[in-house]
Amino acid sequence: MTSFQEIEIAIVGGGIVGLSVARTLQRLGISVICFEAATAGSGQSAGGSRIMRAAYSDPAMLWLAQKARKGWDQWEAEAGLDFIDRTGSFLIVENAEAERARLEGLKLKVRFVSEEEQRVLLPVREPWRAPVILEEEAGTIRAQASIAWLKSSLGAALLEHTPVLGLSQRARHVLVATRTAIFRARRVLVVAGMQTPVLGRAMGVSVPQVYSVHQRLLFPLKPGYRDRPMVSFRDKGDHRHGVLYTYGLPALHDDLFAVGLEPSDTDRTGGGDPDMVVEHTLALVEELLPGLETGGFRIESCVSTSLEHPQDGAPWESERLEVVRRGAVDFFAGGHLFKFAPALGEMLAGMVLGGDVPAMFQPE
Repeated sequence: MTSFQEIEIAIVGGGIVGLSVARTLQRLGISVICFEAATAGSGQSAGGSRIMRAAYSDPAMLWLAQKARKGWDQWEAEAGLDFIDRTGSFLIVENAEAERARLEGLKLKVRFVSEEEQRVLLPVREPWRAPVILEEEAGTIRAQASIAWLKSSLGAALLEHTPVLGLSQRARHVLVATRTAIFRARRVLVVAGMQTPVLGRAMGVSVPQVYSVHQRLLFPLKPGYRDRPMVSFRDKGDHRHGVLYTYGLPALHDDLFAVGLEPSDTDRTGGGDPDMVVEHTLALVEELLPGLETGGFRIESCVSTSLEHPQDGAPWESERLEVVRRGAVDFFAGGHLFKFAPALGEMLAGMVLGGDVPAMFQPE
């Protein structure tokens, strides 16, 4: 007799990607358990909203975003819920005409918007003096609602408050050690955010992932702006304080609007300079977003992971993804994954069921 619980697949990490993979496997009739150290969605998947977009430079990421969009549509149909507020998203770049032509060539629905239309679609902000591109099929993801639905659909296949302390490869299975039990799994997928490299090192695996802490501020909407649909924005022409870009989006879980400054590569390590981030973000809002109340704002610190900075000079924003395979254990690394969750769930589920590592998850 053995005290080990037998399962086919173990998923380590109960963020949006881990939950998506587990649900895909469960629907295929696979014995799966998703282990989460805290509560599902409380790590990098925490927060109320995410920007849903497809305007990527990398063709592979564009393909993934389009595949994910179809997946979100399917999730909404299955749940009978609206997970995405399809209001669109503004994009501001330095060479707007060329970017609009490029995106149109990729079959994305984009167009320029006038100052008058900007005031309608994003009334809390002063119109841009530069050209503004609207990605019409973009939107804002209701993050908390999607996490709650995935969590409820998994039922007993999700073990919260159950950190995985170690993984041990055996000839025909992998031992998954928790505080109170040991599980034997045929295969394991690690999608544990900051803990992924930690579990990898314990198995002698180097996972090329780094993390950073980033602050965005959530501001109450002034009277007259509440309960109005609004687009998100990414201003890639605004490099004040050396940031890559500035962004904003409605916080759909509350009557708030989130604003952030995406830091450059050199400012992403560890905790950064949170006091300066808050000061600079406040200055931006006071200057350009008169529809927001600067008093009573809330700070939301986000942990972000990405692959190590490439040595070939490629920008961090390339958002590459990677799987490191060691025997029957796969370690998945990357960043900004929330919007891709339905597509990643399908692709990673197929991979752990015996498929090869997809080409877009392999380093060049």
